[in-house]
Formats: sequence, structure tokens, C-alpha cells
Amino acid sequence: MRAKLALPVMVLALAACGSQDDTAEAPPEADRTAIPVEPDGGIGDGAEPLAQVRDAAQVDGIPARFRGVWDYVDGSCDPASDLRVEISADRVIFYESVGEVENVTDGPDGTEVELAMEGEGQTWDSRFRLSLQGNPERLVMQNIEYPADPTNIRKRCAS
Repeated sequence: MRAKLALPVMVLALAACGSQDDTAEAPPEADRTAIPVEPDGGIGDGAEPLAQVRDAAQVDGIPARFRGVWDYVDGSCDPASDLRVEISADRVIFYESVGEVENVTDGPDGTEVELAMEGEGQTWDSRFRLSLQGNPERLVMQNIEYPADPTNIRKRCAS
């Protein structure tokens, strides 16, 4: 009788030992603490943030100081003026073409804007450097491919 009782007790003891070993082998629950986020979007590790490229998905787009209606300094600002340009955050409208903003990069010489252009049945890419000359009423809109174009200085038109 003693042997009959001892066997179930031993089985239970072995089962208990086995279950302790199973839990010891299981990986402990990982601590789930949030990684701190730095104000510039970094992960809180103190490393310098990666260079951020501005694209059309960004809310800012072309900076506000360049937005508005502009025309060649001797232009009439009339919608029919062939050098008139309308600049918004995500689009630049020329006389016979429209450019959708693809990328905006601020630099020491001004703001560079990459546009996906469409007009007169064609598509192409253009890059412009925007800067203000002397005051907020004069825009230098330099086509990077044609930097010496004399029509690149524009005046702000009344909206």
C-alpha cells in the first residue's frame, strides 16, 4: 500500500519540478518601456538626426515668404502676363505650365524647389532657387539650369 501511495506522490513531485524547469527556460517577459522621442523626431539616443528631405507630403511645402503672385519687374501683374507666376505651398503656376512641388530644401543661398512640370502636352522636371532680394517685395526665382536668365527677378503683385 505504501508503494501505491508513494508512486503518485513521486509523479506529482516530478511534475512540479518539470513545470518549474519549464518556466525557468521560458524567456522572461521583456520590459516594455517606450523609447523617448526627441523634439526633432529622434529616438532619444542623443545621436544627430538624419538629414531630412522635404517632399510634397510635408505640410510646409514652399515657405510662406515666397507664396503669392509675382511678375517680372516691368510686368503688369495681369493674369495674361507671360512672366507672371503664382506660388502656393504645393504648386507653382506659370503662364502655360504648372509645377507640382516634389521637394523643398532650405540652403544658404535660398530655398531650392524641385517641380514636376506639365504644360502644352509635355512633362518635365525643373529646379528653382528662390530667395528674396533686399526686401519681401522682390523675388529672385532662378532656374538652376539657366541661372543667368535676366527675367528671374520678380515683383510681388497685389492679391
